[in-house]
Amino acid sequence: MEFNKKHLVSDCAGSENTVQKDVNNNSRDYNRRKYLLIIISFLISIGYLLLMALYLSVPLRGWASEVSSNYYLRVALYYTGFFSLYVIINLPLEFYSGFLLEHSYGLSRQGLGAWAKEELKATALAFSLSLLMIEVLYFLLYNFTDYWWPIAGLFFTLFALVMARLTPVLILPLFYKSTPIEDEALKGLLVPMAAEAGLDLKGIFKIDLGKDTRKVNALLAGLGKTRRVIFSDTLLESFTLQEIQVVFAHELGHHVHRHIQRLLLIGSLSVFVGLALADRIFRQIIPLFRLEQIHDVAAFPLLLLIMVAFTLVLLPLENAYSRHLEKQSDQFALDKTRNPSAFISAMEKLADKNLADKEPSGLIEYLFYDHPPISRRIEMAKSMEN
Repeated sequence: MEFNKKHLVSDCAGSENTVQKDVNNNSRDYNRRKYLLIIISFLISIGYLLLMALYLSVPLRGWASEVSSNYYLRVALYYTGFFSLYVIINLPLEFYSGFLLEHSYGLSRQGLGAWAKEELKATALAFSLSLLMIEVLYFLLYNFTDYWWPIAGLFFTLFALVMARLTPVLILPLFYKSTPIEDEALKGLLVPMAAEAGLDLKGIFKIDLGKDTRKVNALLAGLGKTRRVIFSDTLLESFTLQEIQVVFAHELGHHVHRHIQRLLLIGSLSVFVGLALADRIFRQIIPLFRLEQIHDVAAFPLLLLIMVAFTLVLLPLENAYSRHLEKQSDQFALDKTRNPSAFISAMEKLADKNLADKEPSGLIEYLFYDHPPISRRIEMAKSMEN
């Protein structure tokens, strides 16, 4: 039998194409399910708020009033019931999206116990922080009824600034072990880049994301003395030094262009505008639900519905702005490293590890994407190779 090298090459190429086709199909199917779950989650949230506003909110407030005559304790009891009921209703969807779906596509490394523990921790944190915000909100509604919204806007802005500063040193360590990177070769490559960009890094950090998932991630986090670049261990293990350098340069781009500050400013303006509109609409609609005072906690679902509607209108615009900022950071990374091939291979690995949809439809990009699609990011890098 004659050996034919040409046939062998052809067979291998065909096999690689088949594997790549399977990966692409897998990615598209995974992302379709994720988009559908986002829509279902949104509809469940709206349905829950309507159910509360029409039928359950007044009885829940009545129960809280029977338990305590103190206004702020009644608010806390009401919100505890409101939050708990939503968690129960949303639990099946959360279990499917966070555990079953991730396992079915080979992304999750968590056992059921570990997943449940992390969910409980995240839920407790979300409840604690949101309860604080609700108590402040109703303090303002009760004591500053005519001009509660600008004070609330100022508080929420300050709260966002504090959280941005504390997240890498207080919040993130609740879920992931964060340690400085000790690899001297990697530090020697990255620290001088940071210094040139005017970023005084006390250390470059990694988190043990790999205990939960095979996905990769990197981010710029913190403000002032807590500003840092954080890599997932999964990224450090699977990316080359040149690819890590490109990812790091992208995060430096966020720092150089002050993207965190810009997003905080845009978010703050959105909050003020949203609260001003909410105040006007809120006062008009609460009589329709036989409620007399805007500080009546039973009206809370109505206030949330107004804010959700405003957020829904604003979200595509915020996503478009975020995509613009990410493109700026990509351009900075390419200009800084002059290594488009490493950028392209990093994007390919990012898509593979995270099962990202490289080429979403225009509608999907408009509704859901706060980063440019990976195919477009690769095209930009390829234009620099020529």
